[in-house]
Amino acid sequence: MLVVHIDIDSLRPDHIGSYGYEAETTPNIDSLAAEGTKFERAYCANSPCIPSRAGTITGRYGIDTGIETHGKASQHINHPATQVDWAGGPDEKIDTELWYTLPELFFENQWKSIGIGSFPQHPAPWFYHVWDEYHQPKSSQTDDFQAIQGEYIIDRALDTIKRVREDDVYLYVQLWDPHVPYNRSEEEIDQFRSVDLPPYPTQDDIERHQTWDAWRSASHMNVDDRSDLNELLSHYDAEIRYADRQVGRLLEYLKSAGLYDEATIVLTGDHGEEFGEHGLYREHWSTHDATQRVPLIVKPPTDHTVAQSSREELVTNVDIAPTLADYAGIDTPSRWHGRSLRNLVEEQTADWRDHIVVDHGLYTAQRAVRTDRWKYIRTFHPGMWESVVPEEQLYDMKNDPWEQENVIDEHDPIAEEMRNLMEEWIETYGDSKDDPLKTVAHDGPSGYNAFKDDWEGI
Repeated sequence: MLVVHIDIDSLRPDHIGSYGYEAETTPNIDSLAAEGTKFERAYCANSPCIPSRAGTITGRYGIDTGIETHGKASQHINHPATQVDWAGGPDEKIDTELWYTLPELFFENQWKSIGIGSFPQHPAPWFYHVWDEYHQPKSSQTDDFQAIQGEYIIDRALDTIKRVREDDVYLYVQLWDPHVPYNRSEEEIDQFRSVDLPPYPTQDDIERHQTWDAWRSASHMNVDDRSDLNELLSHYDAEIRYADRQVGRLLEYLKSAGLYDEATIVLTGDHGEEFGEHGLYREHWSTHDATQRVPLIVKPPTDHTVAQSSREELVTNVDIAPTLADYAGIDTPSRWHGRSLRNLVEEQTADWRDHIVVDHGLYTAQRAVRTDRWKYIRTFHPGMWESVVPEEQLYDMKNDPWEQENVIDEHDPIAEEMRNLMEEWIETYGDSKDDPLKTVAHDGPSGYNAFKDDWEGI
């Protein structure tokens, strides 16, 4: 049996055809979505890269793993091995099975657990704990390991599948594209220059953002008008199209080798990318949807039911680990916070959660509660944008999906309800001693600390 987990960096769902994008960025991803279930309201529980992937492979929220940011605060995960002097062996008093990561769970259940990607450039030693293999392809075209292009990742993936195709395999494939740096040719970019622009940021917004003097603001990114915005988005779309071609190579090989039908395939992103909707361009920096919302597609084996091609339930990336384990017939650790999405894939109706909580900890320290209609954001540290990032925000996502009008002062009862949901979530999933996101806020988010000396302030 084969379980394939495709993780594409910085991929916004609203730039994917099957999610409604008008440009032909993702024909291969769209074909995968047509044979599975697409989750319209999927979020990364923590952003950006390191915190997000901590949630993906542990099935746990950052408030429990302790991974809320990058840098030195991301090096030690909440696990017996980092907390006690003896965390292994037959005499271990702590039930280490409760703490298994997704690759470790497959490994311990006699599957081959294999990862391929450029993520090792992020120093996160806990991520590489207990795999059968982890591959880090190189390219002669760049000295920047972080920017390894997807074709080299897929080349290694195809070679690996050919070698282990007779075994039960969990295969994790991570593409850096479409994260910066953008590397596409003029010909590739030009096919997206005529795509209609989103409504935000408006020209007035861009002119206002020009007055900001801060990391990734319009003045720092040479964005003077909507034509400059168009150029940024065209480069981004071209990178998505490139990544989609690499996904297509992988899917086509699985089909030609007779492995596609029996495979469980999940495709997602680690986070999105903002393009000025709230003042920052080509960056992931907040709990706004442009950063936090991700694509999530589940294609089960063809002998399993797909009841609905699209679901509106609120899900997060911590649900991926239990989903993949479920389809593999493996019991999940009780310490995991996520829930298998299999019932949502296979049943017309299913009992599900009515809200989610998500965090960002790199450039700001924010926590947000999302319900069917409302989104409440609490800022514990505004990063470099103190004068323009409120301490509290409330958005009516039904009538204002771009999160443009903060209505916190107009809906006191709703705001109070959302605060209560956040506190209940903290009590349920958090450590009784410390909230690691508040520790990030106290010490300063990693990205803020790294770049705060490079700006003069808004």
